[in-house]
Amino acid sequence: MLAIALVNADAALAQSADGTEAGADEIIVTGSRVRGEAPVGSTVTSLGRAELEASSAVTIDRIIKEIPQNFDLGVSENSRGQSGGSGNITYGNTVNLRGIGPYATLVLVDGHRVTNNSRSIDPSVLPSLGVERVEVVADGASAIYGSDAVAGVVNLIPRRNLDGGEVFARYGIADAGDFNEFTVGAALGKVFDRGQIMVAYEHVERSNLSGDNRSFFTSNQTPFGGPDGRTTRCSPGTIRIGTTTYAIPDGGVTQATSGNLSAGTANRCDIQSRQDLFPDQTYDSVNGTGRYELSDWLTVSIDGFYSKRSFYRKSAFSSTAMTVPQTNAFFVRPAGFTGTSYTVDYMFRELPVNDSEGFAESWQVTPKITIKLPHDFEFEALAGYGKTNDYSASFFGVNTAALNAALASSDPTTAFDPYGLGRTNPALYSTLANQIFLAPTNGRLRTYEARLNGALLTLPGGSVKIATGYERQEFKVALGSARGGPTTPLTFRTFGRNVDSVYAELYVPLFGAENAMPGLQRLELNAAVRHDKYSDVGTTTNPKFGINWVPVDGLKLRASYGTSFRAPTIPEIYGNSNNLFIQNYSNPAGGSITGVALSGQNLSLKPETATTWSVGADFDPMPNLHFGVTYWDVNYKNQVLANLSNLAILGQASLYAGTNILYTGTAAATQVQNYLTAGITTVGTLPTGFPGSITVFVDGRSQNLGVSITRGFDFVASYKAELSADDSLTFAANGTYLTTYRVAISPTAPLTNQLNTIFNPLKFKARASLTWDHGPLTTRLQLTHVNGYKNTVSNPVQNVSSFNPVDLSMTWKIGDKSASGFFEKGMTLSFEVRNLLNEKPPYVNIAPSGNGSGGYDATAADPIGRLFAVSVRKSF
Repeated sequence: MLAIALVNADAALAQSADGTEAGADEIIVTGSRVRGEAPVGSTVTSLGRAELEASSAVTIDRIIKEIPQNFDLGVSENSRGQSGGSGNITYGNTVNLRGIGPYATLVLVDGHRVTNNSRSIDPSVLPSLGVERVEVVADGASAIYGSDAVAGVVNLIPRRNLDGGEVFARYGIADAGDFNEFTVGAALGKVFDRGQIMVAYEHVERSNLSGDNRSFFTSNQTPFGGPDGRTTRCSPGTIRIGTTTYAIPDGGVTQATSGNLSAGTANRCDIQSRQDLFPDQTYDSVNGTGRYELSDWLTVSIDGFYSKRSFYRKSAFSSTAMTVPQTNAFFVRPAGFTGTSYTVDYMFRELPVNDSEGFAESWQVTPKITIKLPHDFEFEALAGYGKTNDYSASFFGVNTAALNAALASSDPTTAFDPYGLGRTNPALYSTLANQIFLAPTNGRLRTYEARLNGALLTLPGGSVKIATGYERQEFKVALGSARGGPTTPLTFRTFGRNVDSVYAELYVPLFGAENAMPGLQRLELNAAVRHDKYSDVGTTTNPKFGINWVPVDGLKLRASYGTSFRAPTIPEIYGNSNNLFIQNYSNPAGGSITGVALSGQNLSLKPETATTWSVGADFDPMPNLHFGVTYWDVNYKNQVLANLSNLAILGQASLYAGTNILYTGTAAATQVQNYLTAGITTVGTLPTGFPGSITVFVDGRSQNLGVSITRGFDFVASYKAELSADDSLTFAANGTYLTTYRVAISPTAPLTNQLNTIFNPLKFKARASLTWDHGPLTTRLQLTHVNGYKNTVSNPVQNVSSFNPVDLSMTWKIGDKSASGFFEKGMTLSFEVRNLLNEKPPYVNIAPSGNGSGGYDATAADPIGRLFAVSVRKSF
């Protein structure tokens, strides 16, 4: 359970006792390059060791998910149906501040860029034991950090002050016993006169959660007031002759028992049966830091990490509508049928299931030198080198050609039996389900930075400071693919990108402690500018300005303005593949419709651009009482949208009018035929009756289509009541309230209000906690609120209820963590209940899909239910 502190920038800077490098006098706070100064005009959400240890999440990425400003849209292990989701084939998580895009938030480690898979960075690359704090700036910051910092920046700051050791273990299990998670880790550190060294390791196991174990993940939603969207592709299957259907009986059917076939009947079942809601995952991560003062003016330091996350995701049974000719050895002719073939809607429960498995592996080492110069200037130079290897594989796709041959065979030893009697020769199984899909991604990053930082002159209000520098990134990625028969060779496409950047930032304190006057206790200005030159997508220059004004003690007013950008990722430009994907799309009227989506390259992609501004206030009327509020505005243009994995697009059809993205009716079949004629191959089997059977076509390639205007308020409140020397009550609350989210699918289309609609940013998200510290015992009760919204995918539009889980935790501290002896330091024991009241996700009228959601919304609710966990933490 995490009570998140949205603190003002000064408070973040004041955490030097927890976050300062050993022996360092000044630190850099995320959002500014100026040494010893907090970002001007922006707030910093800082999660220190206390917050990280209090969280019930088992990895850093999941801890960040608990921040209300972060939306679980796109690149997520449990929801891949939004923008960016189709590329998330290793089921990772990233950060999506404001919900405006999964690639619009920059993730750093210790203030510098790290290697990635050319798409996004999963913050779980660092073990939680090796992180000192996480700083989040939900404000545009491309003038400081460059590309991707449109919605904000997340900085993972590794531990540099651990002096001793720490071990940790945790086990959690769902109330129903069908999900569990386990964590064990250790960290060792030593602080000495001239430096420090630290290394941390963590192992995390998180089981899968099957959709079969959750009653709300179902196609038959009539118990919840929804439609029955079950498919006729079942086992036993359904014979289809024109518009007449015949349910194959449970015990199967032969020609001798064909009288049991009844016209107008059909078998119905869940098409996503067996599918995981999220996969089984195992994490192994290690990171380290070191620092040594070679002299009074020269310091060397280093940080590095290694991470490997492995996954296994169970897929739904394969299914299709297949043509069975009368030559089939087991052919059954219904009474009155005189034709030569018909269709059987069928689910292949007897064949190996096409599960996916793989891993995401990355490592990086970044050494740095720091030179103290005259007049309080400081020069830093660092070089980073890292690699990423992602791999996703599946081995049991249906072989359409082999299946058609087996359906046509008159030999019982080589024929496929679709009539429910299991007469198919088991030796055929390995030939009928042997289509592979291998998708490795190998990335390599070299970074070089030179920084100069110091005070230019002194004003009555304080020192005018400057930070300037040069950065170079050299990124190379190899996108691999093998799709087809088991001997299909693995081929790679290799791309590279170089980026040269220069930046400067100026901090000017006009009023401070030395020249304060009524109405001007403090007045600080900040201006920054950055120029980035890309080898493939051009150049961009972005400024940012900030101001802090303290008219009276306890009240700070602030504002910021700037521009930001995001360069399109290499897979967005060149595509992960060039295929026609046969997919099941959610039908707004219920059930699903088979359609086709095109993947491929778009060499005309341009960078996304944004203008951001904010105004806010921090108010501390008395000790232990704090209020903060920020109004922010993001005007985002040229957003890259891809609809390859958007299986709910039919519910948004009106938004795509005139964009040539979505085709329905006969126009859809025409598009598919044109691409087939051009040599584009299919992934999956076109349904019987093509072209007439295809009525949905989606151009899933990346496009510079999107325009969005997002506005809202962030707020924070906290109060600590000291009841006695050993007793205190702390109340904390923070959240985000969006007032505007208007979107245009294309630059010329009208802006439409998408706020508080399914798979879009919600109006209100918040967390509130009450903590009682009673000597060595701490009890915390926490409420999370996810606003209700409109499900515009369903017809008619559905009002979805809010999701409000309550968490409870109790922590008992034994001994004194600050003591020197092994036993005297004691340990911390914790017991927690997540989702104490076992609140189920609110019902959402949407058909289950292979990319998440179905009967519930995976982007807005947790399907696990009540979970019990115990943990132990020991310092020495």
